[in-house]
Amino acid sequence: MVGKMRKLLRKAAGRRGSVFVEYLLLVTLVGLGVMVGLTTIRSALINELNDLANAINAINI
Repeated sequence: MVGKMRKLLRKAAGRRGSVFVEYLLLVTLVGLGVMVGLTTIRSALINELNDLANAINAINI
């Protein structure tokens, strides 16, 4: 009985490590996606603000 418990504990410890690696990979991929998304949003926002500045400059009062 004790031998079976030890086997189960060893298997559970091995799975715990693999789950940690999976979560680490998931967090890394999500982090990279967030950085790429924010960079894209930043570029689009800068373009829109430049267009707005050009439109304001084009107004002749």
